[in-house]
Amino acid sequence: MKLNRRSVLGAIGMIGVGTGAAFGSGAFTNVEAQREVEVNVLGNDFGDDGVVQLNPNPDTDPSDSAKTAEGNIANAILDDTNSADVLVNTASSNVTVKANDQEYDGRALFPVVDNTYSEVDKNYVSLVANDVTIVFGPTSEPGQKLPPNATLTESSLFGVVRNGTVNVTFNKGETDEGLLTSVDGTNVSTGAGAPSGNVTFPGTVETGEPGSTETEDLIIPIGSS
Repeated sequence: MKLNRRSVLGAIGMIGVGTGAAFGSGAFTNVEAQREVEVNVLGNDFGDDGVVQLNPNPDTDPSDSAKTAEGNIANAILDDTNSADVLVNTASSNVTVKANDQEYDGRALFPVVDNTYSEVDKNYVSLVANDVTIVFGPTSEPGQKLPPNATLTESSLFGVVRNGTVNVTFNKGETDEGLLTSVDGTNVSTGAGAPSGNVTFPGTVETGEPGSTETEDLIIPIGSS
């Protein structure tokens, strides 16, 4: 599928964020704060289930056909000179992604092949190609749940790969529950721009009250500067 700037702009919508909060020591084993937002991205254009799982065995080298498919997807996303891919880092034990109630190893989803995007490693997951929810404090990892009313900063939570000079901004929707509070040190509620170039940068998340469930929209517009 060939994507021009307009189709990329129209397809990137709300990036899903989910949080499970309970302290790994056992002090909060019966406490959970869950937040999640639906995702509207390009996943269904590349995979029937909304994810591009090019390497089902992440500890092995992807097949040649997977490498070819990956190159085609990368070219589709970055075909236009005013386009970009936005990615989330799943290397931290505090962060994972899921789709259809299944959590995925970040090394199994696009991009997974070395040097597809030289600026990010295989633990980053495309939020353009994959229709996923970002989960902080994954329940699939024992002892990795987060305490309520806490702040978590990941030094390289997001990445951007650009073709040309493109603005990438992180904005909140109408409902702001304070989940993702800042990107690259800027408050998301007022609009946080990603740094220029092909870079990775930090993000900060605040967990909520014990037992609470909240939702909010995180909108990432991409456009020429």
